[in-house]
Amino acid sequence: MPQIVFDIINLIAALIRLLGMVVLGVAIGYLALDLLRKAQTWPLQMAFFLGLAGLVIAMVVFLAPGALGGFGLGFGAAIFIWGIPRKKKEEDQE
Repeated sequence: MPQIVFDIINLIAALIRLLGMVVLGVAIGYLALDLLRKAQTWPLQMAFFLGLAGLVIAMVVFLAPGALGGFGLGFGAAIFIWGIPRKKKEEDQE
């Protein structure tokens, strides 16, 4: 097969990996924020934080830079979406 076919397949595979890591980053970001909010004691919160830090360190060592960037984008988006406190609706809007 010509080399262009392999290049196209590699490009498609890289895009799929990037999108998959973005989705994984959003999911792990949501899960981390949810678990940190539900944890009542500081040792449990510290355990979640250290586990997340260990995951990020392992990703830095073992993943390609593009995949790690996709994870970072997804995780950052999750923090911005679910991490910002929302204003409670006032029920006296009659």
